[in-house]
Amino acid sequence: GGLPKVDLPKHLTDSRWARCAVVSGQSDPEIQQHPWYWNQSQFFATPPGVSCFNKSPEYAHGGLSLQECLIPDLLIEHSGDRQVRVTIKAIEWHSLRCQIEVSCSGAGGSYISADLRNAHPAGISVVANIKPLTEDSKVSLVLAGDEYLEAELVLVLLDQDGNILVQKPTKIGQNS
Repeated sequence: GGLPKVDLPKHLTDSRWARCAVVSGQSDPEIQQHPWYWNQSQFFATPPGVSCFNKSPEYAHGGLSLQECLIPDLLIEHSGDRQVRVTIKAIEWHSLRCQIEVSCSGAGGSYISADLRNAHPAGISVVANIKPLTEDSKVSLVLAGDEYLEAELVLVLLDQDGNILVQKPTKIGQNS
């Protein structure tokens, strides 16, 4: 049967659509009005609820959308400083074992883990186990096998959610 219609005489508007109308000059229709944010002296009118200014429309630009009917209340809270600043201080290779020393500062650095990946940061893990940093900001990783002896590897340090904090290319035998 269409959406409910609200009367808004055409002579009070410069232009009118189903869900909004530009109010003409100093007109003051008895309907909800709002100023344009770029011109506080110019107003537009909106019908209440799901009503329209046109006669019983059932469809207009995709029909009546949820976004036109509801205004969400969002509560955004900051739970503290979670910024972590991490740098890789040293990488030393001893056969298939990679020993890493890291510098870590800032809150949220309580759990950082290290991984070695094949070819690029999103590559597959090549270590036997991904390990967390020790209290002295060090970790030792062992390659899963010798098939990666000549491979280009990437050392990645991860936060508790698995996001990459820092990365550095490396290769077996190349200490930095």
